[in-house]
Amino acid sequence: MPVLDTTLSRLQRYLNKKITIEELNDLLFRVGFELDSAKESQEDYELKIEITPDRPDCLSTIGLARHLRLYLGIEGPKKYTSTDVSEYKIYVDPSVEKIRPYIAGFVVKNLNISETDLLELIWTQEKLHDTFCRNRKKASIGLYSLSRISWPLRYYAEDPDKIRFVPLGTDEILTGREILKKHPTGQKYAFILREHSRFPLFIDAENKVLSMPPIINARDLGEIKVGEKSILVETTGTHKETMMQTINILATMFADMGGKIYSVKIVYPKNKEEKAPYFNENAVCLDINYARKILGLNLSVKQVVKMLEKMGFLIKSFENSIIYVVIPPYRTDIFHEIDIIDDIARAYGFDRFEPELTPVFTVGSEIQYNEKINFIRDIMIGLGFSEMFTFSLTSIEDQFTKMRISIPRGVVRIAGAKEAKINMVRYWLLPEILKALAENKAKEYPIKMFEIEDIVEIAEDLEAKAKNKTHLCAIISSTKISYTQIRSAMEYVFQSIESPIEIRRYNHGSFIEGRCAAIFFKDKKVGIMGEVHPEVLNNFSLSMPVVAAEVDLSRVLDIKVKEIEWA
Repeated sequence: MPVLDTTLSRLQRYLNKKITIEELNDLLFRVGFELDSAKESQEDYELKIEITPDRPDCLSTIGLARHLRLYLGIEGPKKYTSTDVSEYKIYVDPSVEKIRPYIAGFVVKNLNISETDLLELIWTQEKLHDTFCRNRKKASIGLYSLSRISWPLRYYAEDPDKIRFVPLGTDEILTGREILKKHPTGQKYAFILREHSRFPLFIDAENKVLSMPPIINARDLGEIKVGEKSILVETTGTHKETMMQTINILATMFADMGGKIYSVKIVYPKNKEEKAPYFNENAVCLDINYARKILGLNLSVKQVVKMLEKMGFLIKSFENSIIYVVIPPYRTDIFHEIDIIDDIARAYGFDRFEPELTPVFTVGSEIQYNEKINFIRDIMIGLGFSEMFTFSLTSIEDQFTKMRISIPRGVVRIAGAKEAKINMVRYWLLPEILKALAENKAKEYPIKMFEIEDIVEIAEDLEAKAKNKTHLCAIISSTKISYTQIRSAMEYVFQSIESPIEIRRYNHGSFIEGRCAAIFFKDKKVGIMGEVHPEVLNNFSLSMPVVAAEVDLSRVLDIKVKEIEWA
C-alpha cells in the first residue's frame, strides 16, 4: 500500500487537535488505515502511515488531516468552490490529440509556502504520480509560479529538436530529445514519449516554456520557492477521468491549506470548452432501507445523515427513506450505492457490530460439484498420474502458435502487456503442462501428469464479461505409448463418475492426423485426445512421444455456463 511520510506535529497542526501516538494508531485503524511506524526524533515523531489505494486524497498530510477532522467531528463537510477569472485560459492544439490529449488547471492564491509546505507539495506530487497517476502515464502534475506567467496559455505538440529550455535541476539549455537522454527525470519517464515524433509543450502568451508534460518543468516558470503566494496547478493526461480526479484532489488540498481557488477555462479544438477544477455537484440517491438490510442495523434517518457527514458527504435532501448524497470532489472511490454504505459502516464503527446467528441453522458441507472434482483427482492419482499446478497467465505463442492452431474467439488478453511471455489468461491447460514436462524431461520415464484447474473465456452476456470453466488435462510421455493408453484412462474416469462419453474421429492441429479423437458427452463435444504432433513436441523442446487429453468438466458435471466452442 502507498505510505504517507509525515510528522506528528505537522499532522496535529492540520488536525487542530493534540493527539497521542496511541490515539492516532486507534483512529487510523477505525478509518481503515494503519500506522506503520512512529520513530521519535527531537521532540517529534516521524510517522509512516499506510493509506489504502482507494483513497489517494489522503496521500498528503492535509488530505489525511481533513479526513480525520471530519471523522472526529471537529468540523463538518464543506462545499468547495472556485472563482472565475476571464483571462485564465488554456488553449489546446489538435496536435496533442494522439499523444497526450487532456489538460486541466487552476490558480490558487493567498498562500505563504513554507519550507515544510514545499517539501510536502513535492512529496505529494510524486506519490500521486507513482500510484494514482500510474507512473505519470495516465496523468501528471505541474506547479508554476503565477507571478511569472503571461496569459493565455497554449498546449500543443512540437518537434523535440525544436524544443529548447532549461529544465528543473540544471543550468543547461536542452532540447526535448536531449532531456530524455541526459536529464535524470527525462531518462526515468522517457518511455512515455519515446515512440512519438512530437512532444507535448506547455507555453505562455510570451512563448516562454512552462513545461514539457509529463516529463519536466522549465526552471524559470516551473520552480516553486519558499514564500510563494500564488501558484498555477496543471495536470495533463491520457486518461481524462484520472486527470480530472487528480486536479480535484489538488484543488481541495490547496483550499484546505487556506488558499483561494480560481478556475481555469480549457478551450479544446472546435471551441469545446470546460472549466477546471471540476466542482460540479455529483449527487446520488441512497435507500436507507437497503443500507439497513446490508448492515443489519436499524438506523434512523438522522443517524445515517450524521454518519454520512462524518465521512465528508453533504446531504442535498432526503425524502422518506431516500437520501440524496453529494459526493465530495476529492473522493475517487465512490462508484455505487454500496460504497456509500461501506462508509456508513466505517462511521458507525466495525468494532460496534454485534455478531448474530443466522435465522436458519445449517451445517457446512462440500458442494456436490467439488466432491466430483476431488473424486476425479483421486481416480487420476490411482491411475499413477502426478498432479500439476500451472500458472494461469501465459502467452499467445505458448497457447496457440506452438500448438499449431489459430487463435480462437473467446480469448482473454491482457491489455497493455509489457512482457511477451505473459499477455493472456490460459485458454486450455495442455500447453502449460507441456511446458512443465519440458522442465522435468530429465526425470525417469514414463511420466504421467494431470491438472484439474480453471481456464477463462470471454462471456459478453455476463457482467464481468468473462467466465471460468474447469478443465481436466492429462498427459503420458514414454518411448512406448499410444493413443490407446490415454483413451483407456479417460474412459475409465468417466465410467467411474457414471458419465458415459462417446469417442469420435477428429482432426486437430496439435495432434497427429489419424491419431486424434473428440470426446462427446450428451452429443456435445467436450474434449479432445490423441498423440501430440511432433512439431508441437519440438516447439517445447521435447524429444519423447506424448499422448494427451483435455476435457471441459464444467459441461460434463452439468455446470451451467455459456457454451463457447474451444480449440
